[in-house]
Order: sequence, then C-alpha cells, then structure tokens
Amino acid sequence: MKSRSYKVDISGLIAGGRQTLLVDDVVPIETFEGIEFPQAARVHLELRYVDRLLHIEGRVDVEAHGECDSCLEHIVRTMSVGIDERLDPGTGRDDDPFGENNVLTGDRLDIADLTQQTVLSEIPMGLRCSDDCAGLCVTCGINRNASTCSCSNGD
Repeated sequence: MKSRSYKVDISGLIAGGRQTLLVDDVVPIETFEGIEFPQAARVHLELRYVDRLLHIEGRVDVEAHGECDSCLEHIVRTMSVGIDERLDPGTGRDDDPFGENNVLTGDRLDIADLTQQTVLSEIPMGLRCSDDCAGLCVTCGINRNASTCSCSNGD
C-alpha cells in the first residue's frame, strides 16, 4: 500500500499567483513517549505569502491518550493547538534540519511534520488526569482519587 504524502506545493503562493491557500486535512501523529493519538489530527490552515515570508495560521485538533503520571489511570486529553508561524521559504530542511524552517523542502510544506511538531510542543512534560490528582499511596498503592487508605504514613 502506498503511503500518502502530506506535502503541500506552495510555489503558487511564493510566485504571487495566489493570495491564500487553505488546507483542511487529517494527519496521523506518531506515538510519543507513551502518548498515543489513535485518530488522525484535524488540520485547518490558511497559508499566505506576506513580506517574503510564508505565514501559516490555523489550528490542529487531536485527542491524546495516555496514562496519568500520578495515579496511572488511562486518560484522554482533547487538544486544540493554535498555529501562527512565519517561515522563510528561502531556507528549509536542507539548510538546517533542526531549524524552525525544517518543515519546508524547496517549494513544499510538510503538513505532517508541522502537525507533529506543533502538537508535541504543546504536550506537558507529564500528563495528569487533573490538576488536583491525589496520585497513588506510596505504601499500599491505592488510587487516592478513587478511595482512601488506612496507611499510617499520612500520604
């Protein structure tokens, strides 16, 4: 089965042939450090060429599935991540693979790479089911969000 390309031709924008290019697509996101994205992300972007820069505005909507770092319960976190980037189409992945323009290769914008980088940059260092998660008792291991324990350690 042939894999699908998520590269968008931006040559028409750069040449001044178009004022705006709309991208509305679904893009899969790879698992990252135990966090899974079972459904593809919904990507809504508006691309413009302004002042010799590619201006990318829009959002990515996706569900992240993982384990709470405190109580180990399975959680689903709905994310809506805004994108507002300005990239120089004169430089790209070939010039600096780790630079901010690494989603550009020539006159192609890699929507999958942009989506992956945008979503992963918004994931907290550790997922938590809630800000006030009580976690697990260090003695008996009970989930203190669901019940209390009778351990004497005060945890």
